[in-house]
Amino acid sequence: MRSFALLLCASWLAACTEAVVELREPAELNSPAAAGSGQPHLAVSRDGMTVFSWLEPGTEGYALQFATLSGGAWSETETLVSGSNWFVNWADFPSVVPIDETLWAAHWLVTQEAGFGYDVVLSTSSDAGASWGEPVALHLDGTPTEHGFVTLFPWQEGIGAVWLDGRHFIQDGEFVFETPSGEPLGMSVRYAWFDRRGQRIATEELDALACECCQTDVALSGGDALLVYRDRTTEEVRDIVSRRLSGDGWQASRVLHADDWVIGGCPINGPAIDARNDHVAVAWFSAVDDNPVVHLARSDDAGRTFSDSIQIDAAGSFGHVDVAVLDDGEAVVSWLRSEGEGLGLMMRMVDRSGGLTEPVTIAQIDTARPFDFPQMVYDGARLVFAWTDTGLARVRTAVVDLAR
Repeated sequence: MRSFALLLCASWLAACTEAVVELREPAELNSPAAAGSGQPHLAVSRDGMTVFSWLEPGTEGYALQFATLSGGAWSETETLVSGSNWFVNWADFPSVVPIDETLWAAHWLVTQEAGFGYDVVLSTSSDAGASWGEPVALHLDGTPTEHGFVTLFPWQEGIGAVWLDGRHFIQDGEFVFETPSGEPLGMSVRYAWFDRRGQRIATEELDALACECCQTDVALSGGDALLVYRDRTTEEVRDIVSRRLSGDGWQASRVLHADDWVIGGCPINGPAIDARNDHVAVAWFSAVDDNPVVHLARSDDAGRTFSDSIQIDAAGSFGHVDVAVLDDGEAVVSWLRSEGEGLGLMMRMVDRSGGLTEPVTIAQIDTARPFDFPQMVYDGARLVFAWTDTGLARVRTAVVDLAR
């Protein structure tokens, strides 16, 4: 890793009046993930504990493993569950999420017995991951289609879940890609709410047509949940939309920024959102006219309005973004871009006025194209990263400490 020390607002020193943030030199953590591991996921509890989960091959199928970050080292690895009939895919990965001090939730993907479809199952823990209940189905449609790209989040003392759902592909018992009138069919965005025991309270369709295989993401701000995902119109415009969940239910969706990216297939490149107090940031990728761009939009009013798009990176970018919001509203974006014959896991900070630091390479990855969605979270004191190193064939982790 390359040594660096970045000062926020360095290029705007004369005008900047905000606090200066210094990012320390990145330090690689000894990852507990073994050879062959992949599909990393990071989540942060309310008290700032990072939960790291990943998949690892075993004697029979795969195991969903997790560990927590305490001080400067990961805890002992825990095996949540294992199975020989799982759907394992680099773009659609399981998660282990601390909902509150005692309630945790996890999901993974199970291959259907017939056909090419797969289902999502949910398990809950009432003792902060020490033990887990029997898994239940996240969705109840029973169709031989794909279900995945799940985001789990705390909601009203229970668990909220958003996912992509393929049930609309089944028409009159047949799998089809369009209606008799020629309108495209595709994945829908659906929501479910579970209580602390994992009992279903509500379920709802949020969008009947969305991009087929781009990740969803949710952040909490102002007492509400903010959802972002890549939409899809019947004209194949696949821009990022946001939607707010309040105590009164879901509000109407809106296009976050009109990129007008028209593409006749899924780019496998979903958005990321993070929030701290009323500060919200959304990062995403687009490639209008084959010109790749990593974007960021910020909000200081809990996501009710957003700034114009800020360009984080352009030529050479592959997207695969993540975003973290720091204490004073600064945002950090991570993404993958071409570097030499491989990839660079990059990071860049944006201050509240839109000022950018220089991009920094967190890690070099020995592959020419992405087969991973690197993870980044902020735990209140440092940035934590997890990514799959295809050259070493295992998940690696690192931290970047912050100082003011």
